[in-house]
Amino acid sequence: MVPLTLIKPNRRCKVRASRGRHRHRNEALGFVPGEVLTIIQSDQGNLIVSLKDSRYALNKDQANSILVEDFDEHA
Repeated sequence: MVPLTLIKPNRRCKVRASRGRHRHRNEALGFVPGEVLTIIQSDQGNLIVSLKDSRYALNKDQANSILVEDFDEHA
């Protein structure tokens, strides 16, 4: 598991956990274990991600609190 900020753009990954002070907000937005998302854009740790039919802008702190597994490596 790695923080979401370490995944490169155009990669898919699977959410494994959410931690820290952003955990409840992340889960309310749908960043829950098992969900697959795609990194659309990355700028110095700030991300735009696609999850289901929505896109979300995440600041670096919020993105770091989401732990993922690189889905494309295992596909």
